[in-house]
Amino acid sequence: MGAEERIRPPSPGTSNRVTPENSLDNLKSIEAKLPVADSLFGGPAEQLAPECDEGNIEYKLKLVDVDDDRFDRLVTQLRYRLTEGLGEALYELGVGDDGKPHGLDENDLNESLSTLRRMAAAVGAEVTVLHCREGRSVGHVIEAIVRERPLDGGAGLIELRVAVVGNVDSGKSTLVGALSEGQLDNGRGLARGHCFRHKHEVDNGRTSSVSQLTLGFGTNGSVTNYSSVRPHTQEEVLKESSKLVTFVDLCGHERYLKTTVFGLTGAVPDFGAVVLGANAGVQKMTREHIGLLLALRLPFFAVITKIDLAPANVLQETVDGLCKLLKGRNVRKMPYLVKDAGGCLSCARQLAEGARLVPVFQVSNVNGENLDLLRLFLNALPARRDWVDKRNDRVEFCIDDAFNVPGVGVVVAGTVLKGSVRLTHGQGPVLLLGPDTTGQFKRVQVKGIHTKAVAVDEVRAGQSASFAVKVVDGNKTDRQLKRAHVRKGMVLLDPELKPRATRAFAAEVFVLHHPTTIKRGYQPVVHARTVRQVAAVQDMNVELLRSGTRARVRFRFQHYPEYLSPGTPIIFREGNTRGIGVVKRVLYDDVDVKPMQVKKEALEEAAPVVTPLGT
Repeated sequence: MGAEERIRPPSPGTSNRVTPENSLDNLKSIEAKLPVADSLFGGPAEQLAPECDEGNIEYKLKLVDVDDDRFDRLVTQLRYRLTEGLGEALYELGVGDDGKPHGLDENDLNESLSTLRRMAAAVGAEVTVLHCREGRSVGHVIEAIVRERPLDGGAGLIELRVAVVGNVDSGKSTLVGALSEGQLDNGRGLARGHCFRHKHEVDNGRTSSVSQLTLGFGTNGSVTNYSSVRPHTQEEVLKESSKLVTFVDLCGHERYLKTTVFGLTGAVPDFGAVVLGANAGVQKMTREHIGLLLALRLPFFAVITKIDLAPANVLQETVDGLCKLLKGRNVRKMPYLVKDAGGCLSCARQLAEGARLVPVFQVSNVNGENLDLLRLFLNALPARRDWVDKRNDRVEFCIDDAFNVPGVGVVVAGTVLKGSVRLTHGQGPVLLLGPDTTGQFKRVQVKGIHTKAVAVDEVRAGQSASFAVKVVDGNKTDRQLKRAHVRKGMVLLDPELKPRATRAFAAEVFVLHHPTTIKRGYQPVVHARTVRQVAAVQDMNVELLRSGTRARVRFRFQHYPEYLSPGTPIIFREGNTRGIGVVKRVLYDDVDVKPMQVKKEALEEAAPVVTPLGT
């Protein structure tokens, strides 16, 4: 636990009195007004795993008769759980530390909920009851989410990125459009139009580029995108949201696979969503995309769309085919068909904890069936804890796009991988932009920050953003930064890192699929974050590489140097060839590199997780 800090207790006027909004009767009245799928009340509570000291989940048997000293300790504990969850924590009321859902009677439950709301108010957060179930011993068990109110400027905003993949015509863009805009599809492409960036996409109805749309949730769990009068602007959504889910809509056609791979590696998604049409079932690209998610070790869920279109027997065949694929020896996942709110919350918790579970939703974008379940799942999906430790590191920002904005200049867009960038008196820090085609870095200053098309003062690790930059060194000619000077794959770095560009690197690789054998001189396209370039195999510690073979390989970029760091995941592809790996060592030209020692026999062993191609 974090160090305890004294919190001023609330005044006597805000003691543990049971107010109408806290009472169980009020929850029942709210539940009566909701659709069946949104019901707060479920069946008997299930046994949970024992409480863990780490993470953002806290079990509380009861919060009654709380004195000032215990209240201080409870608030300190809540701060710790909120920090672990990047601004949100999940509380199970009526559950013991061993995970047993004992339950609470109505009076104790109301008082416990009132105490939890007081705790949340002390740290600037709000409480939303997600679900209420029957306890094993008595009364009910409540699952509630505590979410911090974001700071001014969006610095405390929780952001999740979900990569949406699946076969062409499976309904990916339609699903993203229906969720983000709150407008059901008309069956003729109304909802998907919000995702398209180019005219030819509108004409043929197929995504050929990476587009991003957001779904915002307030501190009380309500969707901030929707309004009864008009759709909210991005600025209004950002202002009213404490959590943003960014959908990275990717291409489904095999022709645009390189764009899909770029989106999966460059957008740094937290989760994946595999979409398949109920009338089409599992297709080749469905297998391909699941293989990519497995290779990148991304937890994912599945969404079966068009259930209003498919007959019952065809829908069942699609469900059976998906479950068979997920249970297969090359995937080894456990599909779970989500049918109620309780299943949503349980799946969200387990998916974030790295379980083998794959939640499966069956939705219709035309009549809206089960879309409320999917929204509830996304609201409850916790943030990844990886970003917490990286916010105090030196700044590292990978660039996935660049623009020339009239009156502003060059704007670079991407994801903050490490550190935080903040404007002070309208000026940001000086960073290094590069490498260019010669491997050099330029000193640039950040003069503006936008996230989701809204001006903000600060962004942190884990958030996507765009920076307006200007060159600060050299004469007038040298300080002219043009759009042509910036390309995908470049980075913005803290000068203290003293970065160097490289043409060569060594990686531990695993060949997922190759029709024949790979030899020295083979030239696939290597994807590493936003880097996308042809690289030749210079050396390896085996004579030949085949499907299912692991090896240590030295690659060399064929066009210009790039910035890489050890530990970066890579994907290499060429034709039907697919491989994955991790950068182990960055090799510079002034370093004497010894030839790799060739093993006598190639190491051919089954990987724990392999692509489902061909299963």
